[in-house]
Amino acid sequence: MADVQMPRLSDSMETGKVLRWLKKEGEEVKKGEPLVEIESDKANIEVEAYASGKLNKIVVPEGESAPIGAVIAEIGDGGAAPRTEKPAGPGEQAPAAEPEPKAKAVSAEAPKAQAARPEAHVAQADKAMAATAQQAADSGGEQYPHGGPDDRTEVGAAAQAALSAIRRPAAPENGERQRVSPVARRLAEEHGVDLRQIQGSGPGGRITKEDVEAAAARVERQPASAPTAAPAREERQPTPRPKEDVEVVELSKMQTTIAMRLAQSKFSAPHFYVTSEIAMDDAVRLRQMFNEAVDRSEAISINDLIVKAVALALTKFPEVNASWADGRIERKRDINIGIAVGLPDRLIVPVLRNADQKSLQDIARESKQLIERARTNKAAAQDYLGNTFSISNLGMYDVDQFTAIINPPDSGILAVGSIEDKAVVKDGQVVPGKRMRVTLSVDHRVFYGVTAAQFLQEVL
Repeated sequence: MADVQMPRLSDSMETGKVLRWLKKEGEEVKKGEPLVEIESDKANIEVEAYASGKLNKIVVPEGESAPIGAVIAEIGDGGAAPRTEKPAGPGEQAPAAEPEPKAKAVSAEAPKAQAARPEAHVAQADKAMAATAQQAADSGGEQYPHGGPDDRTEVGAAAQAALSAIRRPAAPENGERQRVSPVARRLAEEHGVDLRQIQGSGPGGRITKEDVEAAAARVERQPASAPTAAPAREERQPTPRPKEDVEVVELSKMQTTIAMRLAQSKFSAPHFYVTSEIAMDDAVRLRQMFNEAVDRSEAISINDLIVKAVALALTKFPEVNASWADGRIERKRDINIGIAVGLPDRLIVPVLRNADQKSLQDIARESKQLIERARTNKAAAQDYLGNTFSISNLGMYDVDQFTAIINPPDSGILAVGSIEDKAVVKDGQVVPGKRMRVTLSVDHRVFYGVTAAQFLQEVL
């Protein structure tokens, strides 16, 4: 019996999502045969089977996620039965929580049962506050004899909740506190009588039940057209907010990771930018001559020339081919260029490894293969790993100039704009020329402005 585990498909991957099983339960599987399509934080990748046999059991179904190393399927030798005990995986319900103690359930229902009686809230508040005071006195203010500080906090919270449930009338206009019996207050609420309009007949001007009944009778005898006194508590209904005409788009795991990593890069790495204009006349002529001499399938692009120029410049500036890690700078021995590729629903960066050691033809051929595998979701995990510097080219979209966010863990990324025909001054004369603007985004922790400017001069 062999367990199929969730593989690590990138250095930043923590969980993977099963997009599609390429085999069904009970089918024979051969080692090296595509078994499952996994969505990582960088790409959708087909994972091969590590053993031959029968796919006894699919543990993680399509659409579910699992952490790295979790068992997602079981491959048997053909005769072995699948294990009956399934490892804990995503989508499983957690064990039911134990019910809350009965005392808490009772206390939660008590305010609801007494909501119609304000005097009941007063009694409840008195009891709760008395319990709080007694408990504090017994404990000396520091100890918690009932098991901890939460017990005392719950008693005080109950008192506060009971007190807040009592509806207090507005203070009289003369600033004196109005004295109202609990029964009179309840009757006033039931009949909509404004207590501020009543002169109490009880001791000290206390408003009694009889005062409220008399006021209620006067209200009922008034003609229907006559204005009535405003009720003590006027509940204002909230103005309904207009429903926004929006569409909520759920993100895939890859989109979520891209957003998280770019935000982390932008706000953790102190970016600064250096922009320069490159004369592209010689590069355009070189590309034209090269493509006329080779088969169309071996043609090179402007981006291939840029990749080659950047790779050669990095050999002379190892401080640019570096990254920030745990308060230190790590300079990389290999020069691996990430090529940003924009797809309708995501941004991917396949990596051209050892670009400085490759010919222009090799760069063109491997770049085409990498980009095609990435577009068709057939790229391997290795295709997205190990970048030391990245290039983002929007020149084909007539973009003059832009700035790019550094692709972690790199310390720099080159944003490439369109080639434009311009009038330029050469040898004292105005002549037509081809110019292209590039902007280098730099992690200021790794290298500084002078180095960035010198690096761009080398690329030119």
